[in-house]
Formats: sequence, C-alpha cells, structure tokens
Amino acid sequence: MEFLILGSGASEGIPSGWCLCDFCVKARAAGGKNIRTRTAFQLGDTIRIDWGPDSVAQAFRYGLEPWKLRHVFITHSHEDHLFPMDFWSRGVSQLPAGEAGWLRVYGNKESLALIERAIGGNWEKNRLIPVRMEPGKSIELPEEGWKVTALAANHTSPEQSLMYLFESPGRTLLISGDTDVFPEATLRQLAGCRLDLMTIDATWGMEDRHESHLGVPNGGSIVEQLRELGIADDKTRVVAVHFGHGAGARLHHELEGLLAPFGMEPGYDGMRIAVPTRSDAQTE
Repeated sequence: MEFLILGSGASEGIPSGWCLCDFCVKARAAGGKNIRTRTAFQLGDTIRIDWGPDSVAQAFRYGLEPWKLRHVFITHSHEDHLFPMDFWSRGVSQLPAGEAGWLRVYGNKESLALIERAIGGNWEKNRLIPVRMEPGKSIELPEEGWKVTALAANHTSPEQSLMYLFESPGRTLLISGDTDVFPEATLRQLAGCRLDLMTIDATWGMEDRHESHLGVPNGGSIVEQLRELGIADDKTRVVAVHFGHGAGARLHHELEGLLAPFGMEPGYDGMRIAVPTRSDAQTE
C-alpha cells in the first residue's frame, strides 16, 4: 500500500507566489524538493486526504486517475485543504458507471456545508455521498481493508478540525493534519495504538512556535510524548509537512539534517512511502 504526499506546503505554498523574501528567492532558484504545493495525501488508488486548490494539477503531475477514488477525507474547511468547486465539476463530467462512479466525502459539518453550497445541494447529480465525521467516530472501508477514526485536532474554533487514524492488520497510520499540541482527548483515543507512520504539522519550520500550528521543535516534543505513552517508538516514521515560508523556513537539504535529531524527516511533493509495518519501511 503506497502513501503519496501530493503537496507538502502551507496555505501560501513554497515559494509563495507573490513573495520576494530571501527564502522564497532561494527556494525558487533551488527548485526540486523545495517547490511545495498545498498539503494533501493519497493512499492507494481509492483514498484521498484533503482536496485543496492544487488537486487537479497534482493529479496531472503524478499521473493519478481521480475517477478511481472512492473516499475523500477532509480535515477542515480552510481553503488550502478544501476547494469545493472541484466537487461541482463532477456533475459536468462523465464518470464510471454504477457504484464505481460514486464518491464518499467525509468531513466536519463546515466542510460538508461548503461542498453542498458549491454543488447547489444536489449530491446525487454529482454522485457524492456526504459522511459527517466528528471526533471518536469510526467507519469501516472493507474493500480497502482500513478502519478510519476521526480524532480532534487543535487548529480551528468553533469549527472542530480533524485528524484521521487509519488502521489495518499490521499497519497504523496517523494523518495529524493542521494542529497545535494534541488535545488530551486525542491522546486518550490513541492509547493502545502503535503508529507505523504519521505526518505532523511543521508550518513554522525551525521556529519554536505554536499559534494553531506547530514548528519542528514543538512537533518533536509531541513525538517524544507519543513515545513516552507507547503510541510511537523508534520504528515509527514521522514525516513533517505543511511547511510555510516564514522566519523558520529552510531549504529541503537543510531540513533533512535539522529534523533528524527530533526523530522526524521532511516530506516533499511526490514522496512515495510504502506504508510500513514493523518489518517494512521503504521510500522511493
């Protein structure tokens, strides 16, 4: 089962399209892994996590076939994670026949409301099935072999942003999404899990900073907390994403060395990970 990082940047992307700060100039010149579109992920051919404004371009770039998707999980309603118009475009597209043409969209009430507004309330025309998620709710995806549980993130208020825990026999994956320190309720729900792979917010780069997101030092503290609780260990792959272009920003090759002491590695656009088990951890 392959986990693909489609985008690894924060809301403005890297380099920020308008920006002439020293970092954005360097990132633009360096190219490669320093070019970061808005953060989103795909798990196999049928599962997507977040659908932001770069989604169509990401599909072209990585040769994806979005019509094969069966499940899209939205973490929250911010524009860099949800671009509702793309769900409207299903209504003017030729989709696969039968059950294969239907797409289930999972999210909180605010995310589903934005999609509903974009499609004029006509879920059936767009062959969409909305599924309201809230912390603690689990759903089974028998064809994909996953159980998915929504957990509370610490990012928006009064909207409740979500994390998603994916569990299958021998594999456990946490998409922590945009978040500050993990809520106590989330830590309690993770008790008893042993994570094989997780993503973590690194918006502020090397800054020691919170403000509804994390910097690498703060994310490192969370990883250490998860290890102390037995939820993670030294075999857990921790991939930092959602990098911004602020004062703590660094080029990708610099991040590789800076994140290692925290037990983390920097994600990048196009990073492909074979979802690890206790005995399997490969990256292309």
